[in-house]
Amino acid sequence: MQELNIKMGSSSLNFINFPKQYISILKKAALNTLKSEKIKRYQINFVIVSNEKMRNLNTKHRKVKCVTDVMSFLLIPKFFVGDIYVSGRHSQEQAKKYGNTWQQELAYLVIHGVLHLCGYTDYEAVNRTKMFDKQDKIFKFLFYDT
Repeated sequence: MQELNIKMGSSSLNFINFPKQYISILKKAALNTLKSEKIKRYQINFVIVSNEKMRNLNTKHRKVKCVTDVMSFLLIPKFFVGDIYVSGRHSQEQAKKYGNTWQQELAYLVIHGVLHLCGYTDYEAVNRTKMFDKQDKIFKFLFYDT
């Protein structure tokens, strides 16, 4: 992964290992989510990883040995600096399961990951409903309202 350089006064989104043809819509997904939360300064790295890497991240940080679709880490809250990891294979499987293209699934996970950085959680039903309502609204705007 690239070294993270924080530049005060500027914002950036970095997509690592993502298909180049998807970057435009993924940036829109991230920017719409950040705008909805009134986040103006940010530096976020999005990284596609293997299932093995995702399992290792879950084991290390959550103490569970499983593969999840996305994990978010807010590294410097004051400056909204974070990393979001997406499992490539898991996201492809989910796309098929939910009837999405892989591009749509990645956009959904970008939105989901950014909302996690913003403090949303999906561990309890009430919080999950609030988070999923918000991400569904952003997702529908990107793919169905334009």
